[in-house]
Amino acid sequence: MSAHITTAATPSPAAPIRGWRRLFGDWLVVGSATAVCHFLGALTSLLLRMLLSPAQMGIFSALKLFISYGNYANLGISKGAAREFNVALGHGNTREARHGLNLAFTVNTITSLLYAALLVGVAVWIAATGGGIWTGAWALGLATVGTMAVLTRYVTFHITILRTSQAFAVTSRLSILEAVLTLLICGIATWCWGLPGLLGGTVAVTLASLVYVRRHAAASLRWAWDAPEIRRLVAIGGPILLAGAASTLFRSLDKLMILAFMRDCEFQLGCYSVALLVTGQLFGLGNMLSMVAAPRYAEKYGRSGNRKAVARLAARSSELVAAAVALPAALALVVAPPLLAWLLPDYGPGLPPMVWLVPGVLAMILTLPASQYLVATGRQHRAMVAVIAATAVAAAGNFIAIRAGYGLIGVAAATAIGYTAYFLLVAAISFGVELDALGQLRYAAMLALLLGPTLAAALLLRNSWPNAVAVVCVWALCTAIAWHRGHWRNQLRT
Repeated sequence: MSAHITTAATPSPAAPIRGWRRLFGDWLVVGSATAVCHFLGALTSLLLRMLLSPAQMGIFSALKLFISYGNYANLGISKGAAREFNVALGHGNTREARHGLNLAFTVNTITSLLYAALLVGVAVWIAATGGGIWTGAWALGLATVGTMAVLTRYVTFHITILRTSQAFAVTSRLSILEAVLTLLICGIATWCWGLPGLLGGTVAVTLASLVYVRRHAAASLRWAWDAPEIRRLVAIGGPILLAGAASTLFRSLDKLMILAFMRDCEFQLGCYSVALLVTGQLFGLGNMLSMVAAPRYAEKYGRSGNRKAVARLAARSSELVAAAVALPAALALVVAPPLLAWLLPDYGPGLPPMVWLVPGVLAMILTLPASQYLVATGRQHRAMVAVIAATAVAAAGNFIAIRAGYGLIGVAAATAIGYTAYFLLVAAISFGVELDALGQLRYAAMLALLLGPTLAAALLLRNSWPNAVAVVCVWALCTAIAWHRGHWRNQLRT
């Protein structure tokens, strides 16, 4: 199946096909759910760190990396099938695209089983040959992650289809359900049985998510096999997968470098996870906003075939994302360090890196609309080049920082530099190519206005709760100016 694309007679305006009002409505629904989930997630993270030692938390943080890597075992077919389904929604013919979803389901299941077998095999090998103090925890954790691989991949694929269909209310309810169950089940299980209890609670939450997605599935998936079509979908999704895998490796590079090169790595990663707790919440917010807009890029491209129009839409979306994440990022610098120092005194070494990681994660958030634009228009290989170059920068910086004895602060600084390099590269190869000079000027000026003064105020006034009021005032002023000069009031009428 090849996507049918019609070329618009005139350039399309920088607006989604179904209008900005629908996009804002979806943002409101998903944003409200995300706010609830972030609050519950923060409570869960704090509770787990109170119940576990930094070393145990470091092991669990590493195990979560292996769960995320399982999403890339399917050779990219789910990415290709989802993109084709998005484009098909744009031109109104989804029959063949639904066949691609069935093929992706089959390949997903087979490859996730192979990944699970690999992890369980490694767990058995560690249990048989290891002799360290944490050998049992690593073996049990890897075996659990292997068992979860198939379940997690099944749930994730259904969530992808729901988001592709823009069923954001359904996915939002699932997010809230997972957050509540994680707090209750994992909290109680960890309190009773420590790290093994946390692993068991995570499996229980995944099973509950599986039941939910089966009841609210956007598509009825069946076993199917069509080798030529599978190869075509892999060819489409493979570059997307590679870019996603490279991006995941890039975002987890600091954790991997800590595990590989720092002494007492479990303890160091556990302390570092406190900074990641804050930046993870920020990235989750930015990812949510970008995720809601992303299907509209492919839909608009499927309707118009106009890359420049899609680029303008993604650039305008970037402005809203920047406005939304600027305030929580700034407040994180002002409020989070003293609060976490009081709640989690054992994790103190992980607080200073936050000064570097928060600005760095803002740069990563701003890459999302640009990279999603590249995927929607079939130019994902450009993002791959950018992430490889940025990974090299971050890896070299991390290695030098650790060897030079700069510790976790050096790791955070090198990571932030790598994130910033990635943003500059991906913006240049997306919006820098498709937008005209005026569009590029607007993009740069709006991001500078929305982020620069607010972040500067937070860095100057950090670590003091009363200063949060001043930071909020700076953000409100900058956002009001951007709202007026960016003419977003007119956009809301569509």
